[in-house]
Amino acid sequence: MQTVKRRRAAPATATSATARRKRPVRRTRKKLSTRRIILAAVAAFLLISLGRSVLPALGIEAPGLPKFGGGDQPTTETRTKEPPPPTIDLNGVLVHGGDTPMITLNPGLVRLGGTVTVQGSGFDQGSMIDVYLGPSKNAAPQPKKGKGKATQNAPKPQQVGTAKAGKYGVFTTNFSFPSRMTSPVLEVTAQARGSDKVAKADAAVAQGAGQATLSAVVGKPGDTVNLTAKGFAPGEELNVFWGRINGDPNLTLKADEGGSVGKTPIRVGVTAVGQTSLVVVGKTSGSAASAPFQVLRLYPSIKLAPYALKATQKLTFSGSGFAPGERVLIRLNSAGGQPVMAVQTNDAGAFKGAGLVMPYQLKGAQQLVFLGEQSRSAVASGFTILPFTPQARTNAYGGLPGTVVNFYATQFAPNEAVHVSVRTAKGAKPQLVSAFRVDQKGSARAVGQYTIPGDTEDTVVFELHGQRSDAIAKINFKVDKSGGPVDIPPQKPYTVPKDLEN
Repeated sequence: MQTVKRRRAAPATATSATARRKRPVRRTRKKLSTRRIILAAVAAFLLISLGRSVLPALGIEAPGLPKFGGGDQPTTETRTKEPPPPTIDLNGVLVHGGDTPMITLNPGLVRLGGTVTVQGSGFDQGSMIDVYLGPSKNAAPQPKKGKGKATQNAPKPQQVGTAKAGKYGVFTTNFSFPSRMTSPVLEVTAQARGSDKVAKADAAVAQGAGQATLSAVVGKPGDTVNLTAKGFAPGEELNVFWGRINGDPNLTLKADEGGSVGKTPIRVGVTAVGQTSLVVVGKTSGSAASAPFQVLRLYPSIKLAPYALKATQKLTFSGSGFAPGERVLIRLNSAGGQPVMAVQTNDAGAFKGAGLVMPYQLKGAQQLVFLGEQSRSAVASGFTILPFTPQARTNAYGGLPGTVVNFYATQFAPNEAVHVSVRTAKGAKPQLVSAFRVDQKGSARAVGQYTIPGDTEDTVVFELHGQRSDAIAKINFKVDKSGGPVDIPPQKPYTVPKDLEN
């Protein structure tokens, strides 16, 4: 009996256990299904992140990613801000005033795939600066295939770097130039986050390069090397190019009766910094030969004199280290825009004796930017515009009501008009009472006239305001007590003559 009971009880126990197992199995399947969805979403996110960051860093392009710049950039169009327009007239050219953000590029004539150094100044200390590379307004429109009209086919601006402005608002950062592009000129923009401070500079791309024997394989533009070439037609003219094979040649040589040129000294031409070639092409035979050459950067320098001056004074400058025979474009507080003047370098890549007269509108710290027109080598040098600090006094330190006062002044701007205002009581509105003009040295003696009113007590304050320099000199005139009323007719309102308006 006991054996039978055990056998009957076994199926019941199995059934109960089976029933208990079925319920948790269903719950487990639901949990596994939710986990799979979460895991699939995470995997998709990681794949997208991988495509946007790792692949571009390895040089692999993926659909929807920018062709140059940072790998984590969004696919939406980036719009960079524009610097404020120049407003100050310097030598007939509108320029920016002081404390304006600006950047320079080194090298300015870049090679595809090369490294570019961006140096900036004039930004807020500690601010984060985003650097973008995009199409330039100076680039010629590129025609699309199959269409006669030219259309701009340059890429949209893309972020290529980030830097933090250090002390005095200065920063330096590097970025790799794209290995292929559709425009010969691209624009670099440095833009401060959360601020309207922005600066721009153009990067020109060197034309093609090829591959004759040179006495040296390294040098900078302007250095002399010896060229040896052969394999050309006897007596034919040879065009010599640096870093290209078309356009106007850097120089023309003539082959001897054997079609050769032996140890001829030539100068290194202006071309992109880095590995390039000197190319020799025969005009008659069409034969070409090339020699590899490593072009070094130019490091121009500028000397200003004086480093601090006032408006109407002349700032002189000399320079060296540019390419021989190139024009150097000079701009104020900007690496782009119209230059205020241009100077020509000599055979040694130097110039001297140039200068500019400073206008009244410029105040404080300023920078001149010097850019080689062919080499694109740039250098900036700073100077300071000092304020005028005039001194003035009256013909007497004090006096009774009715005293006639005239004025003595020094250190105003040359030949400017000076307007005299008076305050006869504290908090009173200044009243224009006289005007005069200083001489070439900014001085005047016994000029203007004013009578101390009869009801004046204590102190009269005179303000002498230079109309060109915007400088002010103040005089405190002590009025003695008269001991009683003084009968002095009130003075008529003063009107400034037209010849003393400025």
